[in-house]
Amino acid sequence: MKYIKKHSDLSPHQRYQLEVLFLFALGAFLFFTYYLIIEKLRWPILDYQWYFFAPWIAFYIIYSLFTRGRIKAAEKINPRHRHLLYWVLFGLTLVSLRLQPSNLNHLRSFDIMFVVFSIFLADSYWDFKRIKFFKN
Repeated sequence: MKYIKKHSDLSPHQRYQLEVLFLFALGAFLFFTYYLIIEKLRWPILDYQWYFFAPWIAFYIIYSLFTRGRIKAAEKINPRHRHLLYWVLFGLTLVSLRLQPSNLNHLRSFDIMFVVFSIFLADSYWDFKRIKFFKN
């Protein structure tokens, strides 16, 4: 049987990746609860969505940057281990889905939260400071 590491035994880089994922999932679950409460009170969700998302996104960004700051340069993953093409295809898929017509009211705040999540997740695979497009 494989040995499963505890959260405290993981490297700071692995903790950063897991915290980016779990904080996004936690935010989605908390928003669902908030959405049900707003719906029960019959308040307009398009107006009240920002009362949840503004503090949550601020917390998410600050906490993720704090966690990222604790990672030593030697522990970061080499950007060439993961192909950037996957993220480009993912982005094109998201854009094509957004171009489809929809009759539903769309929550822009959730889109912003997903974009912030995607940037931090991509940064956990590629250190944006070390990526060079042209060799000097």
